[in-house]
Amino acid sequence: MTFAWWHAAAALVPMLPTFWSIRHIWAHEFADPQRRALWLVLVVFVPVIGGLVYIFAGRKTALRKQAPGTFPHKR
Repeated sequence: MTFAWWHAAAALVPMLPTFWSIRHIWAHEFADPQRRALWLVLVVFVPVIGGLVYIFAGRKTALRKQAPGTFPHKR
């Protein structure tokens, strides 16, 4: 069996929600750091399902986008 381009696509397409979720979590602020950590743990350790759960349920809990070059801080 030879390796074709669609083998790589079949492996990467299900991971797109995970990659998008990690980027969204990192770029947005949350009410508290524990909530951000919880979402990151879920998305990283339960890759495809965690990413989909974040997109449909957790994305609404993100408060606002961070300014470029800033780190999350406690208010």
